[in-house]
Amino acid sequence: WLKACPLRHRSAFARRALRPPRAGRFLRREARPLSAAMVEMMPGIAKLEFAMGSHGLVWKPGTTEIERVSCQARLLGVKPGWSISMVNGVQITEGHHAWAELLKAKKSGKKYGVYFMKDEASIREDQQKAEAEREKKRRDMEERKRKEEMERKIREEAEKKRADELASKKAEYWDKQNATASAAEAAPAPAPAAADPPADAPAEDVAGEPAEGEEPAA
Repeated sequence: WLKACPLRHRSAFARRALRPPRAGRFLRREARPLSAAMVEMMPGIAKLEFAMGSHGLVWKPGTTEIERVSCQARLLGVKPGWSISMVNGVQITEGHHAWAELLKAKKSGKKYGVYFMKDEASIREDQQKAEAEREKKRRDMEERKRKEEMERKIREEAEKKRADELASKKAEYWDKQNATASAAEAAPAPAPAAADPPADAPAEDVAGEPAEGEEPAA
């Protein structure tokens, strides 16, 4: 019924519904570049940050493979044989595309990220470094566990020694206490004291004894 209705009587919504899609609208959506997170998940990818100025990248004509490096690229560690994969979030497939995007990023006056796909030699080198790093971490972990186990044994032995010394001191103390108590029980009872002489001696005994220098009475 929309097509049968005259154009002047159609609403704006109806006219938009009958309008054909713009050329390349869906193609641009399908050709959206890979996100940085997806690229970082891929093996053999290196992300480096460039600043304004000469990037120092020279690639082979018709490709994105790096042929020579200088300036920033050399300082950042880019090696010949790598390929430019993405510039400032835009996927790169051809050399002229890389040139245009690098020029645009350089003129922006801001730092921009460049993703590189490493060559096989660099990937093998990275794998060897990663393996060496894992081996080092494993050895460090074993050494740390060994030290922790040794420290634990030393700590346990010290605690056991302190406990034994404390128990020995307690036993020695109670032995002394028990020995003192046993000696007190085994000691003989004290002998009874001698009776005191009577306070008043008999008179005859006192009178019967002559004084010094006197003759005894008749």
